[in-house]
Amino acid sequence: MLKRYEDHELGESASRRVSYHCTADYAKSSRAKCRQCNRNIDENELRLALMLQDDEGYKNTAWMHFDCFWKHDETRKLDGTHEIHNFAKLKPEDQKRISNSFENLITNKTTKKRIQKNNTSKKRKCESEEE
Repeated sequence: MLKRYEDHELGESASRRVSYHCTADYAKSSRAKCRQCNRNIDENELRLALMLQDDEGYKNTAWMHFDCFWKHDETRKLDGTHEIHNFAKLKPEDQKRISNSFENLITNKTTKKRIQKNNTSKKRKCESEEE
């Protein structure tokens, strides 16, 4: 199973892992397939990758289209552009697109947490009124 594991969940394989969870660059050819939609990523197109780990800690590069990247569940675990390897090497307009997408992602996380907290509070209030 491929997913992001926490460092403490991995054993001796720690030395075989790369230090970053995400990377970005421009496709060198049209051979890479998007792991989200399964279509080819065109040459010179911006692509982002999550470094997903197997059970032994080896990281696999899961390349995705820009739009597909934000739909992946593991992307929601990232905290910002500081986690993207090679971010500074991207074109300024692509850096801005990624930054804006992270802002939207963080806003959505905050909104969902607020909604969950309100629902939990309402549920507790209803339960206490029933008693």
